[in-house]
Amino acid sequence: MNIKKILSIFLSACILICGCAVPSFVSAEENHTHEWSSECKTDCGGECGVSPVIIVHGIMQSQVYVQDKNGNDLMTSDGFPIVEGMDMAFMFDTVALGNAFKEAIGKILLAVATGNRDGLFDIVLGILDKSFSSHYFNPDGTRTNGVAVDEYWYSLEECKNTPDKSYGYAKGYGKDENGNTLPTTKYETEFDFIKRQVDITGFCEDYGYDHAYYYAYSSFGDTIETAANLNEYIDMVKAQTGHDKVSLVFISLGGTIGNVYLSEYCDPTEIDRVVFAAAAVDGSYLLGDLMAGNSTLGDGNVIYNDLIPNLIAILAEEYEALAYVGNAVARAIPQQLFSDFLTEALERAIDEVLGKLLHNCPSMWALVPSGMYPELSKELISDKDHALLKEKTDKYYNIQKNAAKTVQSMTEKGVDIFVICGYELELLGLVEHYKLSSDNIIQAESTSIGGTFADVGSVLPENHKPAIDKTYISPDGIVDAGTCALPDRTWFIKGQSHLKLQSSINDVIELCIQLISNYKITDARENNDGYEQFIDYRNLSEIESMIRKYEEADLSAVSADKLEALNSAYAKAKELLADRDWDANETLEVEKALYTAMFEAGLLSDDAQAPFVVYTLLPILTKIAKAFSDVFEKIFGGKDYWKFSAGILLEILNSIK
Repeated sequence: MNIKKILSIFLSACILICGCAVPSFVSAEENHTHEWSSECKTDCGGECGVSPVIIVHGIMQSQVYVQDKNGNDLMTSDGFPIVEGMDMAFMFDTVALGNAFKEAIGKILLAVATGNRDGLFDIVLGILDKSFSSHYFNPDGTRTNGVAVDEYWYSLEECKNTPDKSYGYAKGYGKDENGNTLPTTKYETEFDFIKRQVDITGFCEDYGYDHAYYYAYSSFGDTIETAANLNEYIDMVKAQTGHDKVSLVFISLGGTIGNVYLSEYCDPTEIDRVVFAAAAVDGSYLLGDLMAGNSTLGDGNVIYNDLIPNLIAILAEEYEALAYVGNAVARAIPQQLFSDFLTEALERAIDEVLGKLLHNCPSMWALVPSGMYPELSKELISDKDHALLKEKTDKYYNIQKNAAKTVQSMTEKGVDIFVICGYELELLGLVEHYKLSSDNIIQAESTSIGGTFADVGSVLPENHKPAIDKTYISPDGIVDAGTCALPDRTWFIKGQSHLKLQSSINDVIELCIQLISNYKITDARENNDGYEQFIDYRNLSEIESMIRKYEEADLSAVSADKLEALNSAYAKAKELLADRDWDANETLEVEKALYTAMFEAGLLSDDAQAPFVVYTLLPILTKIAKAFSDVFEKIFGGKDYWKFSAGILLEILNSIK
């Protein structure tokens, strides 16, 4: 399973759930200061007609080095700096963590054997606390440690020629043919790292790498300060490109920065186009529920019927059939374990460990939905120690709850603002609001800036009255776009997962590029240049992989009849990538045809499964597994086998009496 996917889920569940980079030590008390060139570095001198673009990324998409008070990188026990932004192996001292568990294993086993639950929690949470402490915040909203961010106060053109700081580090994950330790990361240049986060090479190839910029910042920081620094960054981009306007793309957590920037700092005369892509404009219930302790671990209907399929769908959808089998297996685990032991473990982990980051960090509070903020802030940060933090979070809350009006106001002042929203996926099944239509991480109401959605698996009520008219209701009956801040400028992608934004280069990323550079597009309904307002997420990973194999293959040995079918399937796949009216069923059919042609031509790997297995047998097995799971749900409901059996036994005894 992809480590970045695991990291995204972990952080969403627990935290939600640069010649050289210019790393400057930033203490919790001081503002950023930057040095940058004001020399115009573009050939067009600002006259090419396409504004430069600034990407404002999402959570953990910058490399942020945790430092001590003297500005030195904090190092792990095996000599690697602690970094927020590459993957989990670099965020914690995993070696020290493993050693601590080994040393404590005797105490852990003793606590389990004696039923000393509190003692067990104390031991485990104590170890986690030590491994996580370098990322903590103080009650006043400042970091306990400083950080240095790899920032890019120049264009991607310069990033292409600048070595990435992380490339020199290695942890022995592999060796080359000469036995030399390979670098842990594959980011040889700064551009390599940025491309892995948000790949806008399509824009760069058409309009120049010197017209593209990446605004790096610490995900765990002060949202208002980050937005203020964006002002200076925009001045720099204008100077270096010669353009009098820039375009902005706010992605995920970047949406919170967009809220503040548009409300407090934006000069409409400096901004051309703005795109909010899967942006947390009104936070995420995933984080809000975790901070509030609203889990589903006490609900048997969820843990035995929904939780495992939910987790598998988010983490590894290829194992969907096993997820439904897992429902039957899970019932062997007494519900008491979930509702008592695991619930308490989660609550203590949030309160005693993760809470020192979640509860004290301004940018994490920016991810709390506005509807939850008043009560939750009163409960968690209304004491004297949190006064300075609450002053900041209150200010953001007042910005957040008026975000829709701000967006509308900026549009009226001439800024072209567009919105991209994924929907009809569940949030993580561990939280109370998991059934809200979302992109797995952020509820669609937030990313659409006010849209109305039916819960996952249902449609809007028959008596639903459209906010504008029925043309704003999605063809599937799930969405009313009429309540959005910008109903005519919002695109809805059914089934688009937040965790697949990075890989959706030919879909979401390409749509972002079109919205910032294609001036034929002025709205999502009529002048959309072929990008319909309601479209499907297309899983193109398999097709893209096969296209690469086809283009690299020696076709001379393929027989004429097979080559004809192969060339036809390849041509249709290429047409699909260029198609702007995205359809999931069509995508699957094209994938199946190309896979079949590639398989029969012998161009797939030796262990590739036959097309019948992949596209017929496995889907049938999944349907059968789900059918059995549905039967189990009707029979057992939200009960484990033991509780269900005890109930039957009790009924038998009562009938005998």
